[in-house]
Amino acid sequence: MKSNLKRNTIANYIGQLYSILIGIIILPFYLQYLGAEAYGLVGFFTMLMSWMMLLDIGMTGTLAREAAKLKDKSNGLFELKQLIRSIESLFLIISLFIVTLIYFSSDSIATHWLTVKELSLITVEDSIKLMGIMIIIRWFVGFYQGAIVGFEQQVWLNGYKVFFNTLKFVGAFLLIKYITTDIFHFFTYQLIIGTLEFIVIQNKVYRVLPKTNFILPSIEALRKIAPFALSIAFTSGVWIIFTQADKLLLSHYIPLSEYGYFTLVVIVSGAILQLSAPITQAILPRMTSLISNGKEHEMLTLYHQATQFVSIVIFSVVAIISTYSYELLYAWSGDTEASKWAAPILFWYTLGYGILAIMSFQYYLQYAYGNLKYHVRYNIYFPIFALPIIYFSIIYYGALGAGVAWFVIQLISFIIWPAYVHHIFAKGIHKNWLIKDILPAFIVSLSYIVIIRLINIDFADLSRVMIFIILVFNGLIILAINAIIYPNIRRIVFQKIYKNESIKHE
Repeated sequence: MKSNLKRNTIANYIGQLYSILIGIIILPFYLQYLGAEAYGLVGFFTMLMSWMMLLDIGMTGTLAREAAKLKDKSNGLFELKQLIRSIESLFLIISLFIVTLIYFSSDSIATHWLTVKELSLITVEDSIKLMGIMIIIRWFVGFYQGAIVGFEQQVWLNGYKVFFNTLKFVGAFLLIKYITTDIFHFFTYQLIIGTLEFIVIQNKVYRVLPKTNFILPSIEALRKIAPFALSIAFTSGVWIIFTQADKLLLSHYIPLSEYGYFTLVVIVSGAILQLSAPITQAILPRMTSLISNGKEHEMLTLYHQATQFVSIVIFSVVAIISTYSYELLYAWSGDTEASKWAAPILFWYTLGYGILAIMSFQYYLQYAYGNLKYHVRYNIYFPIFALPIIYFSIIYYGALGAGVAWFVIQLISFIIWPAYVHHIFAKGIHKNWLIKDILPAFIVSLSYIVIIRLINIDFADLSRVMIFIILVFNGLIILAINAIIYPNIRRIVFQKIYKNESIKHE
C-alpha cells in the first residue's frame, strides 16, 4: 500500500509539473502565430472552462470519494456503476441545455459581449459554438478522472494526461505553425483531441467496473451523495465566482486583442499559487493527524515551519515577477507590445496572488481542526464586499483597475482574516506568525530588490534567453538568502547537505 501511495504521489508531481511546463513553453507561440485577437479567444475559452466548473455541483470530488470507498467492498463496484450511470444521466440533461444555450447565444456573445475588431464575426461565432461542445466534453473527462483517482490508478491517469496534453499543446503548435492559423481550425483540432480523450478515459473507467446488463439511473443513488456533493459545490462555487469574476467582466469591457494580452497575466500570476500546492498537499493530512492525536503543539510547530517555507518561496518569486514584469513577459513571449500592455497589470496581480498564497494558511488551520464553518462564512460574506469593488474598478479603469482592486482586496483580507482565525483556533500565535514567519522573507526580498534596482541592469541589448537567465539567477539568490535567515529552515538545509556528504564519503 505504501509503495502504491509513493508511486501515485510521484506520478501526480510528474503529471502536474509536465502540464505546467508544456503550457508555459507553448502558449507564447499561440500568441505569436494566431495573433492577439485569436489568442484572446483561447483565453476566453479557458475562462469559460473555469466558470463551467460550477455545473459540476461537487460530483467529481464526490465520485472520487465514493470510488475509493466502494472499490474494495463486496458488490461495491456494482453500486459504483449505478452511481456513475446516474450522474452521467444528470450531466447529459445539463449538457444538452448548456450546448443549446451556447449555440443559440453565440451570435450575441460574438457581437455584443466580445469586442472584435479584426477577426470575422462568423469565425468567432462558429468558434464559440465549438467551445460549447468542448466544455461539455472536458466536463465529462474531469468527472471520469475523479473515478480513476478513487481507483488509485494515478500512474495510469498521469500517463494519460501527459499524452493528451502533448497532443493538445504540441499538436496545436505544429498545426498553427505549419498548416493553418485559422482560429476555427485550432478549436476544431482541440475538439477532435478532446473527443478522443473522452473515449479513452470512459473506456478505462468501464473496464474497471463489472460487466452487467444495462443499469437504469437511480434517483436514490444521487440522493445519498447529495449532502456531501452540495457542500463541495458551495465552497468551490463561491471560490470560482470570486476568482473568475474579473476575468469574465474584462472579456466584455476590453477589446479581444487586449484580452489576449491579459491571458498572459492570468497564466503568470496564477502560477504563483501552484508554488504552494506541494507543501499544501504534504501538511494538510499531517496537521489533521497531529490534532486528532492530541498533539496540538507539534501541529502548530509544523504550521509555523510551513509558513516560513512558503514565505521563502513566494516572496522570492513575487519580488522578481513584480519588479521585472516587462522583462519577464518579453523574455517569455517575445512580444514587446503585449509585454508593455500587460506589465503594470501583472505587477498588481502578482502582489495579490502572493498575499493569497500566504493567507491560505488560515484555511489549513481550520481544516486541521475539522471546523470549516468560519471558512464558509468568509466565502459567503467577503465576496459581497469584494465583487462590487472589482466591478467598478473594471468599468472605470479596465484591466489595470482589476489588478489594483485584486491587490487591495487581498491586502484587506490579509490584515483582518488570519488574525481572526488565529484568535479562534490558536490564540497568541498571530504576532509571531507575522513577525517571525513572514516578515523576515518580506524584508530580505524587498531589500534585495531595492539594491538591485540601484544597480540598474540594462536589459535593452540582451537576448531573451539572457534576460531569463538573469531573472532566474537573482530569484535564486533571494531564495538562498531567505532560506538562510530562518533558523529552522537553515538547520534542515544544513542537515540535508551534511547527510549527503556523509553518504558520498561512505
